[in-house]
Amino acid sequence: MELFLPLIVFLVLILIRVPVAFAMLAAAFLYLIANNVPIGLLAQKVAGGVDSFSLLAVPLFLAAGFLMNSMGITDRIFAFAGALVRHLPGGLGHVNVVASVIFAGMSGSIVADAGGLGVVEIKAMRKAGYRDGFSAAVTASSALIGPIIPPSIIMVVYAFVTEVSLGRLFLAGLVPGLLMALSLMVLIFMMARSGREPCPVLPRATLSEVLSTFRGAILPVMAPVILVGGILSGIFTPTEAGVVAVLYVLVIGVFLLNFNVQHVVSALSDAARATAATLFVLASAVIFTWIVATANVPQIVGEFVTGLVSSQTGILLVIVAMVLVLGMVMEGIPILVVFGPIFLAITTAAGIDPIHLGIVFIMTMMIGGITPPVGITLYVVMAIARVPLPVFMRSIWPFYFAILAVILLLIFFPQLCLWLPDLMF
Repeated sequence: MELFLPLIVFLVLILIRVPVAFAMLAAAFLYLIANNVPIGLLAQKVAGGVDSFSLLAVPLFLAAGFLMNSMGITDRIFAFAGALVRHLPGGLGHVNVVASVIFAGMSGSIVADAGGLGVVEIKAMRKAGYRDGFSAAVTASSALIGPIIPPSIIMVVYAFVTEVSLGRLFLAGLVPGLLMALSLMVLIFMMARSGREPCPVLPRATLSEVLSTFRGAILPVMAPVILVGGILSGIFTPTEAGVVAVLYVLVIGVFLLNFNVQHVVSALSDAARATAATLFVLASAVIFTWIVATANVPQIVGEFVTGLVSSQTGILLVIVAMVLVLGMVMEGIPILVVFGPIFLAITTAAGIDPIHLGIVFIMTMMIGGITPPVGITLYVVMAIARVPLPVFMRSIWPFYFAILAVILLLIFFPQLCLWLPDLMF
């Protein structure tokens, strides 16, 4: 009962579109007042919530993504992906997905993918004659690959919250990310072949064109190999990999592209704003999480879930359903920080690997990014493609099922995400 009023206040503030960080702080403040807890605790928890070396990776990977966009590296990635798969049924839809896979290996930011690479993708698809709704749907769904394939900002936050190995988590996302890409490409292929979606197909690239675009994109393509290889070999930590990513992008800009200091300033400015927003939400969620734990919510939720199901598969299915609902009213990081420890306690008691939970949790949470009314990726892509919400939703719904199919596959076959980290570690 002591948590009832703060939760009501939190939900009301969310529903009237108050930013989630302020909603959590207001609910936390009300809880502290009602329970005669010193208000100074609020400042202590918020300040300490982001006092972590591992969180340094957040601004670094964001900076790498925005630098790629400002320096035109995304154009080279898109050109190389086009040379590989543009001739398949579905044409530039496949190019969109492949380009997102390559971009994911350097950025790890869904916003950088949707807002940077998405501009290039939607412009090319519109020019080729694709429907704007379909172009927006493919771009939004393929952007979800970014946080799954390492490196990943959301994985950094999950590892910070749950204290699991970030290196293992990075490796665990590789196969699921590729499976997600494959699932989207199969859907695009089926829609194109059935005639449901008119997808103009470009001519097959010549061998010389493939080699030419590969030479232009070889350094970006090599980034995931360098970053993951460096982490596995112990040359640098996952956090230090963020520094390597930024330096690597700068080297590409200096030696491969027309380096412009103004581009760097603009990218770092964008990264600073995105970092501030991300860490403010994270810091606000820490005090909210402490209150939730103090009120024994994890035990209550745990009893509720285990009362419904007892098997590992059943528990994960219930968690997926809960996260899908939460994604309609909350952003990803607050869901992760508030409910991550709760779900971890439930699944640990059931013998579920925390890495397995992390991949399923993060992939499900990403769907919220393209779900109204709070999906950030949804609005970013809609703004780029200039399509209204009804048009976007009519085009995006088949892609929900393609992503959910991969999540279900991971639930029933956990080794799809666990075998690689188990092998390497």
